[in-house]
Amino acid sequence: MVKQDRARRTHELLLDAAAAEFVRHGYVGANLQRVAAEANLTKGALYAHFTSKRLLANALTAPFEGTWRELLAQSGRTDLSPAERLRLVTDALAGRLQADLRFRAGFHLASEDARAHGRLPRFAMDFSGCVLGLAAEARRQGQSAGVQDPEWLGQLLLVLMYGVYYTTPACGMDRFGDAVCALWQQVVRGGEAAPPSLPALCGQR
Repeated sequence: MVKQDRARRTHELLLDAAAAEFVRHGYVGANLQRVAAEANLTKGALYAHFTSKRLLANALTAPFEGTWRELLAQSGRTDLSPAERLRLVTDALAGRLQADLRFRAGFHLASEDARAHGRLPRFAMDFSGCVLGLAAEARRQGQSAGVQDPEWLGQLLLVLMYGVYYTTPACGMDRFGDAVCALWQQVVRGGEAAPPSLPALCGQR
């Protein structure tokens, strides 16, 4: 039992170290020696748990996809309006990317792999479809908040999410959710006021 507990702890340490490595360097640039060092293990100990970089990446992308499906399921709640469900899903994704390093690594790896194959990642297509459906429903109910084209909104939110993620590395993601929410408010309010700059949102000078 003690040996099994130690193995589980080592497994978790490796996943955390790998998540940080993949987020920082991407799949191609990730180095297993650095992952092992970050976890205070030998490379041989790492290979006892993961025999390849691909298997290590898969151990992060598979849970990411499962968690994303759970987040997306919130869009089906019947006790909220379409506009509220749309906001809930967007905030849930942004919040999870901010707070959960392993989820962020899965997002990063899935995006990188899809780009290498000239396509959108599956979760991005799901998100866009969710936004399209909810925005269209909100518009039918008179809750569109000035958004005339639901398809445009879906594309805009994807660009917004990726843009904030990839253009503000210095903020360390600690205010990613705040940045996305602030920009989201500009969308639904029709740009009534100029949004704060990304450096300001991320606490940069």
